[in-house]
Amino acid sequence: MPIITGTVVIIVLNYKFEVWPIVVCFLGYSFLAISSIFYVNRRLFERNIGSIRLAQTTETIRILLRDFEENASDWLWETDASGQIKQVSARFAEVARRPVEAIGGDLFTFMAGADETLRRPSVAAGDAFEAMRRQMAARKPFRDLVVPVSMGSERRWWSMTGKPIEDRRGNFIGYRGVGSDVTAMHRSRERIAHLARHDSLTDLANRTEFNNTLSQWLSDDRQPGAALLCLDLDQFKAVNDSYGHGMGDSVLRAVAHRIRGAIRDRDVAARLGGDEFSIVLPSDDEFEATSVAERVIDRVARPYKFDGVTVEIGVSIGIALAPRDGTTAEDLYKNADLALYRAKDSGRGTWRLFDRTMDRHLQDRRGLQRDMKRALRDDQLFVEFQPVIALASSSIVGLEALVRWRHPERGIIPPGDFIEIAERSGLISTVTAFVLAEATALAAKLPPAITVAVNLSPLHLREAWLVDQLHAIIEAAGVTPARIEFEVTESAVLETEGRTIEHLHGLRALGCRIAIDDFGTGYSSLATLRRFPFDRLKIDRSFINDLACNENDAPIVKAIIELSHTLGLRVTAEGIETERHAAVLKSYGCNDGQGYLFSPPVRADKILDLFETGRTVTSFTVGRGAPAEPMRASGRATLRVLPEP
Repeated sequence: MPIITGTVVIIVLNYKFEVWPIVVCFLGYSFLAISSIFYVNRRLFERNIGSIRLAQTTETIRILLRDFEENASDWLWETDASGQIKQVSARFAEVARRPVEAIGGDLFTFMAGADETLRRPSVAAGDAFEAMRRQMAARKPFRDLVVPVSMGSERRWWSMTGKPIEDRRGNFIGYRGVGSDVTAMHRSRERIAHLARHDSLTDLANRTEFNNTLSQWLSDDRQPGAALLCLDLDQFKAVNDSYGHGMGDSVLRAVAHRIRGAIRDRDVAARLGGDEFSIVLPSDDEFEATSVAERVIDRVARPYKFDGVTVEIGVSIGIALAPRDGTTAEDLYKNADLALYRAKDSGRGTWRLFDRTMDRHLQDRRGLQRDMKRALRDDQLFVEFQPVIALASSSIVGLEALVRWRHPERGIIPPGDFIEIAERSGLISTVTAFVLAEATALAAKLPPAITVAVNLSPLHLREAWLVDQLHAIIEAAGVTPARIEFEVTESAVLETEGRTIEHLHGLRALGCRIAIDDFGTGYSSLATLRRFPFDRLKIDRSFINDLACNENDAPIVKAIIELSHTLGLRVTAEGIETERHAAVLKSYGCNDGQGYLFSPPVRADKILDLFETGRTVTSFTVGRGAPAEPMRASGRATLRVLPEP
């Protein structure tokens, strides 16, 4: 303004307005000067305002960051271009459990600490920091990368987020980011993943994890083979029934611990469910597999003690080897199960290797199962009856009905080969109904004093309609229920106690008689006699076979007979094959006898003919007639029907 004012005064005083170029230049200069001054002034003003606002924002950010570090679980971290830690915050030092001045150096070296597995990554384990190293080497931002951190003797887990930072000229100067401790979350996730692959009770691998491991080993060309061991505990159900499921769970945990101790680190053990376990070995060596099986059997069979209670169980093992016994998990399971079934049949507490005869046996059983329905439909089943002789009077007092199967291709099949098949296929009730119908039809034609016994399957005893079904058959035949005797094994009574006792009482209420068969082969004979409503006790043939020459069997048989009489039971001895057997049993007070000395099982028409003609059976008089010497066939006495004198 002073320059413009002075210039105007000079021009006015000298009357130079007629010099128009000077005036034009002066006006142009004046406009340019004033405009420039105002422009520069405005820009300086705006810059000052921006600086003030930037200072205010920076202070706000500083306050927020300080508050964030003081109150949040996260912290700030920063490195230079070479990856060296710088500007360590108090929160960072607190989480790292070190003083601020002790934190420095390479970020990854600091996080690895003294943990050699993190400092020197192995080929198998890999580099735990690989993903973060790769992003930082490429100078790319990353978010929520979880990395392990060594804190003295403890390993923790951090979640790291960061981005590259540059100076004003765009040069890379390092990384800056936020870290947070996610150890609790990581451990929770690991626990969930562990539970998804392991049994919660025993901490062994579960079925899914075990199947995956087995399938991987079988599909790995570098793996020479594998051995699958299927384990099933013996007498475990008795533990649950006697002590409760809490004790059963404790036993399962202890068994799992012993199995882990009996196998090597490279072997995998699993609990498949209930009391079923499996072990897979990365080897097809038969000796190695059987050695592990023997070690497991030995350790599992040792007594268990819980709060003063001693529990003893065993284990049976079936073994299948790959690729010899199968190349897929399904084939190995099937064959190991067959071997396990054979081990249990061999007396339990042992192992069996799979062989092809087991598979042929399985195919044979499946063939019989398919033929079973046709047998019922085509009347291939028939019933034979074995007489029961009163030892005192040497006369027939009863008959036992025994089912047989005349197979069109295999000939006569004994009940031991198809009754279990009928049970497994759900046809046992139909078979029992057929046998009872045949038995009641024969009983209707015999003298009223003759009883007919029919065996009841353990599985049939569980069916809710058992009593009504049997009652309808007896009623349809017009036979007095007192002439029908149902035989149940002691083991069947023990296995199905609740419904069995109900059904036995129901049959007794109808007037039928109840006999306990194969006495002495169960687990708690005296308790069984005390709890169940039996009318007759049948001594198992295993006690009779060596009665005359075994000093141990004779006192047992005599004690059983005396005990039965004390309880008001009639006693029948099975398997009598010699006159010596009969004489000894008669001297002990045994009521009745049954065996090949008197008669093998025969058809109903032979029984009717026997009663109609009054002929004899072997050396004991049945009805009337002269005694005869027993005939022997294959070492056993056979039916000898003599002509009437």
